[in-house]
Amino acid sequence: MTCLSRIARLVARIAATIGALFIGVAHSETQRSFQVSAAIVKGCVVAANGASQLGRIDFGTVAGTARGTLDAAMVSGGTSGIAIECTPDTDVTVTADMGENASGGVRRMKVGGGGTGFVAYQLFADGSSTAWTTQALAYRFAIGATKRTLPIVGRAQLTGAMAAGSYADTVRVTIAW
Repeated sequence: MTCLSRIARLVARIAATIGALFIGVAHSETQRSFQVSAAIVKGCVVAANGASQLGRIDFGTVAGTARGTLDAAMVSGGTSGIAIECTPDTDVTVTADMGENASGGVRRMKVGGGGTGFVAYQLFADGSSTAWTTQALAYRFAIGATKRTLPIVGRAQLTGAMAAGSYADTVRVTIAW
């Protein structure tokens, strides 16, 4: 074998080795996988009427000599009552405090402008004929159910001797899950 043919074979082997290296490099992965996940937590949202109000109960305008009871429904964002939306399979309790002007376990609206007049009232929730004071109302959002409206009705006790003016009270409602 001549020196030239040995060199030719050596060059051929080197070329084959280099070719094999390039073939290995040219082959790359064309598929990969990645994980996708999410955590869904139990929770609720409440439709609010304005920045911090759930809605309002407006008994309208009445004469200071009116007697008896006057009923009015809560309106919140176009809905009659409190609209609650929760994650399915969530247990919820709804409570209300006695308001800012309660006395002797009775909710009262107070006349504005520094006056001292009061008008007693009660709240009734979800069609009950029992007044809703501070007791918790329990609800379950079953699988497949996410929305519920809790109707609230106020009943004012008109005494026939009420000072003229605008009467108001603020009741805080708490929804827990």
